[in-house]
Amino acid sequence: MASSDALAAALAEIARTAGRVLAQFQCSRPPAEMKADQSPVTEADRASEAVILQAVAVALPGIPVISEENAESHGADGGREFLLVDPLDGTRAFLAGTPDFCVSIALVRDGMPVAGALHAPMADETWWGGTVVRHACGSIADGAPLPPRLLRAPGEKPVALASHFHGNAETEDLLARCGASRIIRMSSALKFVKLLTGEADLYPRRTRTMQWDIAGGDALLRALGGGLLGDDGQLLCYGRGAEGWAAPCFMAYGALPR
Repeated sequence: MASSDALAAALAEIARTAGRVLAQFQCSRPPAEMKADQSPVTEADRASEAVILQAVAVALPGIPVISEENAESHGADGGREFLLVDPLDGTRAFLAGTPDFCVSIALVRDGMPVAGALHAPMADETWWGGTVVRHACGSIADGAPLPPRLLRAPGEKPVALASHFHGNAETEDLLARCGASRIIRMSSALKFVKLLTGEADLYPRRTRTMQWDIAGGDALLRALGGGLLGDDGQLLCYGRGAEGWAAPCFMAYGALPR
């Protein structure tokens, strides 16, 4: 069995390939359709997913894929090992013409995200890892381990993250209570990159999201001593549950509290 870092590198190559497709579509910004849950989907989402599914079938044959736009896959439980794929995370940002959208892929084993990759198409930047997180601008072959995470000075207030499009009163109340010095508002799983680098410390999520939205970022955070904690204080466990592939509310940390 390949190591988690080797698997993550394979996911990174796939994510970057899909990202090139998204970058081409972003110039024309295809019109959106609304899905049953009132989230938008475009031709770009579907084209990116097609590229990923084809590449995964070659690189990681036999591993089930649970992917956002493949509704047929949502009825599966995934089993012991499966991939969670969001071919265009941040579709609203994509439609608005902003660059904070990405491709997110994660390999889950026994409920835990053990390898993940995030790719930002407009910057051609990729982050991936299993036990070590690497970053590349351009070719994955040129990737290097992510520098140590920036640390806050003792007593310095944390920086928090929030979604541009998915906030609510409960989230705003939690942000106020965490005592953040400032709040960075942005879209997509690229928020997790801010936690990886230390540019931000906390990301509370109290509105609905799906497991394919967060698993890639969670895998990277866990490799650096962070992760997503549910309301029970435990790291999230991935798999189909009573609400399908919906994720529970969580607090994401660049470094888990002690």
